[in-house]
Formats: sequence, C-alpha cells, structure tokens
Amino acid sequence: MRFRYPLALIFFSLSCKTQNELRQKGPFEENFLNDYHKNWYAENHTFENNLAHFSENNVNTANGNVVLALNSNKHHEKNYTAAELRTKKMFLYGRFEAKLKAADALGCITAFFLYRPNATHNTEIDFEISGKFPKVITLNHWVDRRSHDKEIALNFDATQDFHTYVIDWKPNSIVWEVDGKVIHHTATAIPEKPMQVIFNLWATKSVSWAGSVKNAKLPTFAYVNSFKYTPYKR
Repeated sequence: MRFRYPLALIFFSLSCKTQNELRQKGPFEENFLNDYHKNWYAENHTFENNLAHFSENNVNTANGNVVLALNSNKHHEKNYTAAELRTKKMFLYGRFEAKLKAADALGCITAFFLYRPNATHNTEIDFEISGKFPKVITLNHWVDRRSHDKEIALNFDATQDFHTYVIDWKPNSIVWEVDGKVIHHTATAIPEKPMQVIFNLWATKSVSWAGSVKNAKLPTFAYVNSFKYTPYKR
C-alpha cells in the first residue's frame, strides 16, 4: 500500500476473536445468501492512517452480497465509520478466491487480504483498490517491516462491476490473479503461518493514493458476492 506500513502493524490495537487459532482444514465456500455470522465477524476498531472507525453496523447482507458501507457518521475521534469483515478461522496455504465490487468514492480503499493477528512479525498478503484510481490495483505482502508493494494496471474500472480476485498462496510462492489472469507472482518473503481472510472498506489519509474523502459522495459501498478457499495439496 502507499503508506508502506503493513496492515498488520497499523492494526496493533484491534481485538482478535481467533486467539485459539481455529484452523480451516478443508475446502470452504461462502455465498452470503442469508447471513455471515456463522463463519465471519464484523470488527470494531480503527488505526492511525484510517480516517474512519470500523463499525459492525456497517456490515450487512443484501441480494446475496455482503455490503460494506462507509459513511459520514462521527464515531469518537473519527469523522467517518467504515466496515471490516473477518473469518473466524485461520487459513494456511491454498487458493483464496473472492468475487467483489469496489467502492467508487474518493478517499476510500476497498481491500481483500490475508492477515495474521498478533504476530511477532508482520504477516499478510494484500489486494487494495482506491476510489481515485479504480483501474489500478495495489498488491503487497509482508513477513516483516519491509513493504513489497506493487501497482498493476487493470483493463477495467473495478468499481463498475464484480470481478474475481485470487491469492494463490503456496509454501514457496504467491500468485495474484484477476478474472483468471495472472497479474503478478513472487517467490520471496512468503508468509509461513496461518492467517485470517479479511474484506474491508476504509478512508485513507493519503490523498495522493485515493483522493480526499472530504470530496466523496457518501455513503459509499463495496460488495462481496462470494468467497472460496481450496487448500494447497503438496
């Protein structure tokens, strides 16, 4: 991401409901047709570079989608509220596939990523889309304090329709795919421990990355239609 700070670092103060590290051992698929509470939970926290506070009230389901909202409701020291959804279980190597539509408002980031809470070293793999540059996707991965961010041009506007985003995480490689096409791969700095799956929508302080949320038309929404996990087989 543009701040070159890992999401793992800036989430240091959040609460974690996976302290017992429940592991997903087999395939897992979610279509969000009714509710999300069985396998997921909505977070309630914030971090320094987020102009919003994540609120469980901003995570809902409608028409077979999880709807993540960002609006101008003030919450404590923050002038906006945002949304974050996490799996209750942790996942190790495998193929992580999400069908989603990003939010189109300035100042906002839509993210799909893997993250290990309370880790000694920063551990995550990211997809991020900004409201200012919806035809560019930011990729990153962390195993320490070093950022490996990379921006990839898309041949579509990610805020206009649903697209399929894949993180293919193996012991010796990470591959990022969009709509069945490989857009980036790496064999360095590969995370080795289980992580949560997270979707969120938040307001960044970085005007150069996403524009100013002060100029955004709010509320704005990101939509997650489905998620599928296929475990890695050696």
